[in-house]
Amino acid sequence: MKKRTRIASWLIAGMLALTPVASYSLTAYAVDYTITVNEDTTGYTYKAYQIFKAGDVVDKTVGEDTVKVLSDIDWADGFGADAFLTALKGDDVFKVGDTNLFAEATTANDVANVLKNISESDVEKLAEFAKLAKANIGSVPATTSTYNDEKSKYEINVTGCGYYLVEETAIPAGNPAGENEVYSRFMMDVVGDATVEPKREFPELDKKVTGPNVAEESAGKANSASIGDTVSYELTSAMPDRTGYSKYYYVINDTLASGLTFVPASVVVKINGATMTAGTDYEVQTGDDAAPYTFQVVFTDFLDRPEAKGDSIVVTYDAVLNEKADRTSAGNLNTANLTYSNNPNENYGGTPPTGDEPGGDEPVGKTPNKQTKTYTANIVLTKTDGTNILTGAKFKLEGTAAKCVLIDGTAFVKDNEHGTYYKLKKGTETVFTTTAPVDDADAEANYDGTDKYSEVKNIDSTTTYENICLEAYVRDDGTLEFGGLGVGTYTLTELKAPQGFNLLASPITIEIKNDAATFAAPAWTAKKDGAAIEMDNATATAAFEVINNEGSTLPSTGGMGTKLFYLIGGLLVAGSGVVLVTKKRMSGVEK
Repeated sequence: MKKRTRIASWLIAGMLALTPVASYSLTAYAVDYTITVNEDTTGYTYKAYQIFKAGDVVDKTVGEDTVKVLSDIDWADGFGADAFLTALKGDDVFKVGDTNLFAEATTANDVANVLKNISESDVEKLAEFAKLAKANIGSVPATTSTYNDEKSKYEINVTGCGYYLVEETAIPAGNPAGENEVYSRFMMDVVGDATVEPKREFPELDKKVTGPNVAEESAGKANSASIGDTVSYELTSAMPDRTGYSKYYYVINDTLASGLTFVPASVVVKINGATMTAGTDYEVQTGDDAAPYTFQVVFTDFLDRPEAKGDSIVVTYDAVLNEKADRTSAGNLNTANLTYSNNPNENYGGTPPTGDEPGGDEPVGKTPNKQTKTYTANIVLTKTDGTNILTGAKFKLEGTAAKCVLIDGTAFVKDNEHGTYYKLKKGTETVFTTTAPVDDADAEANYDGTDKYSEVKNIDSTTTYENICLEAYVRDDGTLEFGGLGVGTYTLTELKAPQGFNLLASPITIEIKNDAATFAAPAWTAKKDGAAIEMDNATATAAFEVINNEGSTLPSTGGMGTKLFYLIGGLLVAGSGVVLVTKKRMSGVEK
């Protein structure tokens, strides 16, 4: 059975981290050979360069087998042998202790003999050898691949047996452009006819939303929040294979919708469970430095990190749902991807000030976008008497969304420094007053704490505040909208009824859920006082009617009611006189 030479096996298995190469035979007198690259996707380009040439092929007995091996190994014509030897001897990668493995090598055959003693698993040395060979290729002509449509493979037809360096010089642009692009490391093979199989490893990045109100059906891709709420995110990846790279860029790019405000101080980065140090291990960039993204996490000196391939990388951070939030079924999008070095054959330089970001003309790959959505909802009430629209009613909203957006009306914001209002206990019609508590007893009995509030007029969808208490009159069309509500239970209290109508006897309880939401669409449901009400998922709005009953009408002055009142009153007076006289008579009898 035929076997490869040890050097051939080493070069095939190690230099490019390839899977085992298919068998081939060497013929002493053959001139033309084909290197087949086992890649069926179109859009790649390969070039082959001869590094060593062989003067002869001889038979060698190995155990019970006889194999053919190359002999009289010499440098390929035009190869920069002197510079290559100098580079090998000056490279610390090839040091074992204080001695360089190639210190005594002076010929191509000497170099080949050193290679025999390097383990096939020592990929770092093999990759470095290939890079130095390409850097000193000199005037060796390149042979370019062609794509064999019938075989769906790339073929490189070379002249002369020997050792060849195979370089991947072009890769498909990706779909969309830039995604999942990565080059193979240099391939080396001994020719007769041979087949090589490039091995590509793509870094991956995943993203999910965490914390409360993550929809059960979304697998971490969707949640619900009120305007003003903090939304938490988690990005996960793993240490890539950095073998053969002169520099490795690793930059996380994140883009938030205008309805989400990034919180830079919230970023935490962990590698293999250990918390990294901001400013030393990574930089968080925002504004113009991060454009066109909202922010970037740029890892520092990533190539030199001690962690091993596959060790976990986890980035967590927060954003706040703000007043610009989309309050429809479209939701508020968050998009993340990863920019990474993708060509181990490139001498990356980086851009100032850190050199940890790629220059504009340096080849990099980008992972596919990973996205999440945050949904928020609205309630709209319509005030009627059962038939006609009513105006003049005033409502207050309390509950989970203490920081929501109110469409029209007045709000009071906690402001102990400049505020002039105090909040009265729940249940009073006048919720806020400028009258301060007289003493602690008065505050405890009649006030909801001693915090001060400022009044804010005309709250709308462009404004949001912390610690906000919402109250508003219905609009001229009888409607009142509270926007930007997350999952939760809310209490809607009528503070003032329309003129001539009774105040609602008790507050209205509104319950909002979005448990079955997915990234594709929300699945809002709502209840009013325990009964299901219609929720429009397109507009994320629960609309309902609030009916007031007319108050009791007093009799008019001078009417029959007044006369009846006088008559009954007179009878009562007369009756009391009879009782008085009777008591006097009975008193006389007793006496």
